Amino acid sequence: MNNKNPIKIMEQLLVVSSLQLIFAISFKSAVIPSFFLIWLLIITWDGNTEISLVLAFVAGIIHDLISRGTLGTTSIRFLILIYINSFLKIKNLSAKVAATFFFSFLFFISILFEPAKGFLWNIWPLVKYSLIFCLYNSIILYFLELIMRRYRWKQKKDYLVIS
Repeated sequence: MNNKNPIKIMEQLLVVSSLQLIFAISFKSAVIPSFFLIWLLIITWDGNTEISLVLAFVAGIIHDLISRGTLGTTSIRFLILIYINSFLKIKNLSAKVAATFFFSFLFFISILFEPAKGFLWNIWPLVKYSLIFCLYNSIILYFLELIMRRYRWKQKKDYLVIS
């Protein structure tokens, strides 16, 4: 994924925002996947740390607008997670899936924690829904990575063709 082009970044942001909005409106579930988090992790793993940090702030604001949350709280969560993720140099698929699971767990837990009140849910629903959230995000990342690898392979194959 080449994220150096501002037009491609805006296109990706529009697609990811649309997916997040569609899932937020269509599924009346306690847990929906976070396409923003998955996208930000992928951008960071592609080596675009500075861009991913800026996009973490923007995606967090959009996420708060979609979910009617307190403006800026998700931006802080995304910024912290993406900053921590920027130190990891993950290349293989299994490590990416494991990291997505881990960061999804941290994100979900952080959403349900209020500093003055503690966790908003009891422990068992918290564990159950956080695992479901992590599995959703990990499965989506797995399929996206497979699609992107196939696309990258096709691009490399096109360069090898002699005209």
